[in-house]
Amino acid sequence: MKKYSSLVLAGLLAVTLTGCDGLLDLEPQASISDDVALTTPGNVRTALVGAYAAFGGGNNYGGSYIYLTEVYAAPTNEMFWNGTFIDPKDIYDKNIVVTNNFVTTFWTGSYNTINRANNVLSALDVFTDAAERAQVEAEAKFIRGAAYYNLVMLFGKAYNDGNPATNPGVPLILTPTRAADASLSVPRSTVAEVYAQVLSDLNAAKAGLPESNGFYADTYVASGFLARVHLTMGNFASAATEANRVIASGNYELEDDIADNFGRTSNGVETIYATQVTPTSGANDNAVYFTRLPYGRADIRIEAGHVALYEAGDARAALFVNSSGGRGRMTTKYDVTDGSDPRNTNVGVMRLAEMHLIRAEANVRTGGAVGDTPLNDINAIRARVGLAALPSVDLAAVLKERKLELAFEGHRFNDLKRTQGTTSSTTNATIAWNSNVLVFPIPDRECKVNDTLTQNPGYGVGDCEAP
Repeated sequence: MKKYSSLVLAGLLAVTLTGCDGLLDLEPQASISDDVALTTPGNVRTALVGAYAAFGGGNNYGGSYIYLTEVYAAPTNEMFWNGTFIDPKDIYDKNIVVTNNFVTTFWTGSYNTINRANNVLSALDVFTDAAERAQVEAEAKFIRGAAYYNLVMLFGKAYNDGNPATNPGVPLILTPTRAADASLSVPRSTVAEVYAQVLSDLNAAKAGLPESNGFYADTYVASGFLARVHLTMGNFASAATEANRVIASGNYELEDDIADNFGRTSNGVETIYATQVTPTSGANDNAVYFTRLPYGRADIRIEAGHVALYEAGDARAALFVNSSGGRGRMTTKYDVTDGSDPRNTNVGVMRLAEMHLIRAEANVRTGGAVGDTPLNDINAIRARVGLAALPSVDLAAVLKERKLELAFEGHRFNDLKRTQGTTSSTTNATIAWNSNVLVFPIPDRECKVNDTLTQNPGYGVGDCEAP
C-alpha cells in the first residue's frame, strides 16, 4: 500500500507566518495551527509574503527555473555544463531519469509556492476592508497563475504540440493542503485545463492589482505575464495587447546601458518584476551556477557558437567574462563588478525590452501594428546596444533579436518549443522541439505517493501508471 508522505507533501504543508517590517523578514516553520495562522489580516498578509518568498526561492525564479531551462534548451555549440553535479548535467544531456533531484525539487518548490497562495486565498474572509481583500486576492492569484504556467511548460507537452485538450499537464490543486491524506491523490489535468487556470488567475490579478505596488506584483506585472502566456499559446493579438499595455503605462524605460539591468540590489528603470534577495529571504542560485569563481561555481560555460551570433559593435557581446581555473567564458548577467557577492543581487524576471520583443513578434505574426510597428520596436532594442537601425524586419529578425537580448534569462526553453526549433546534446546530434526528451518526467517520488499520476512518454512506467 502506498503511503501518502513525500517531499511534496512536506512542502505543501509548510506555511510561513511571522512578522514583516518591509523586508521579506521570514522565519520558516514546518506547520502552524490554523487557529493562529490565518485568523487576522496581518497574518494573512504575512502568509502572502511567504508565497512571494517561495516564488523567488532557489527552486523557482531564484534559481532552478531559470538555469535548468537554459541548460535544457541550449545546443552544445552555445553552452556547456562544466559542473560536477550529475543531475543538471543529465538535464543538459537531455538524458533525465525519473529520480533526478533537481527536477523533483523544482516540482515540489512550485507546489509549495502554489499551496502558500492557496492558503492566502482560503482566508480572505478575515478582511473587513474590501479594497485590501481584493488586492491580497489578486496578488495570491498572480503567484499561483505564474507558478502553474512554469510547471505545465516543463512537465507537459507544449501548447502547440498535439492536442492540449487531451495532453496531460499537471495536477491542479486550488485549495490548501493542510493534512497528508488520500485527498492529495490528484490526477493530472490536461494542458488546456492548466492554461485556462493560468489565464483565469492572471486576468483576475490584472483586474485586482494596483498600478504601483513597490517590488511586489502590480497590474502591469500581471499584464506582462499574460503577454508571455498568450505568446506561448499562439494568441498573438492578445499578446500584443498585453505587452502594449505595459509599454504604454510609461512606468518603465530602457536602460541607457544594457549592463545596468544586471547585478542589481534594487529595481532599475527597466525592471517590471524582480525577485528580491534580502539578508533574511530570497535566493539567487543563478549566481551560483552562471558566474565565475570564487562566488559562483562557473558551471555554465558559454561557447563560441553563441558569441559568434552577435554583430560587430553589439554591446551585448561584451556581457561575458572569462573565469579563472580554465573554466571558460561566463555570462555577466548574474555577476557583479564591484567585488561583492553576486548571490546577494536580485533576480530579474521581467523587463521592458521583453515587452517590446513580444509586441514586435505578435504584430509581425498578425500583420498588425498595435502600439507601434515591429520595425520601431526592434530598432529601439538595437539602438540601445549600439547597432544600426534595420530598414525592415521579418519574423526571423525579431526572433534573432529576442534570442540575443534575453539570453540566459530563462526564455530559451519556451522559445524553442513554441517556435518549433531544434537543439542538441552530447549524445544526440539534433533534437526536435517536440521530442519526448524535452519534457520533464513526473518525479518518481510523486508517483510513489499518488497512484493517479501517469508518466510522460519516454520515461518508462516505474511507479506511475502507463500513459
